[in-house]
Amino acid sequence: MNKNRNCNYKLLDCGEFEKLEQIDDVIIRRSAPQAIWERKLNKETWDQYQAKYDLQKHAWELKQGIELPNLKCNNLTFELRFSGNGQIGIFPEQEPNWRWLQDVISKADRPLNILNGFAYTGASTLFASSAEKNTNSINVTHVDAAAGSVKWARENCRLSNLENNNIRWIVDDIIKFLTREFKRGNKYDGIILDPPAFGRGKKSATWKLDRDLPKLMQLVDQVLSSTPEFIILSCHDKAFGNNELQDNLSKIKKFNNGKIETVDLTIKSLDGNDLPSGSCARWRK
Repeated sequence: MNKNRNCNYKLLDCGEFEKLEQIDDVIIRRSAPQAIWERKLNKETWDQYQAKYDLQKHAWELKQGIELPNLKCNNLTFELRFSGNGQIGIFPEQEPNWRWLQDVISKADRPLNILNGFAYTGASTLFASSAEKNTNSINVTHVDAAAGSVKWARENCRLSNLENNNIRWIVDDIIKFLTREFKRGNKYDGIILDPPAFGRGKKSATWKLDRDLPKLMQLVDQVLSSTPEFIILSCHDKAFGNNELQDNLSKIKKFNNGKIETVDLTIKSLDGNDLPSGSCARWRK
């Protein structure tokens, strides 16, 4: 994301199980378990943080008066928060997928019905919804099992001045939702999925990637339109790399043409270490 001047996020460095980030003038230091290497920048730079997440205490250490600025990217605005689990409300490694989404949708030249599952605070939803000048031709269904995340996503939609766009907000377990969508006969031309390794939904429902991904992909195949435009499948589980994700996508029967490509979701740093942050497989017509 650092090379994109339209975004106010920077990865300064990572290493020794932490990452150092900057949003506007606020420097954040928090855990990054995958960063097993030595840091590139010096100790003085790492100690200049205004906010630090203590993994052992599961709490933030904040300098007095520090507040998180909003993330701004491509004319979209996202509220950031110091969450109790060390997250701030955005996954910047997805930025290549946001740009890819807008390119695919803008070139489709037809109305599209799009689903964003495991949609969190709505970055992919808003990038997809704002990809075409005629936004009324883009319908996005935003699904997440956490009511708080969906409420947060709707606030990001308001901050980005996209309240009049065609976005449907759903709090539900993705498996249950897609099962009902299939029975209703609803179809999607594009699907975005970024499942966690493990998650909890409504009424004690649980999600396990290794257990539930095959079922999810079967449902995806069932709700895809006869002329799909794209699919994105990404994750952050070490057991599911590019090959595993590509294999899952290759089982979709409605891919009559196009190709599946794999992408390493890596956050680039200008002066420090880059941070590998997940894997992705995606298909476009």
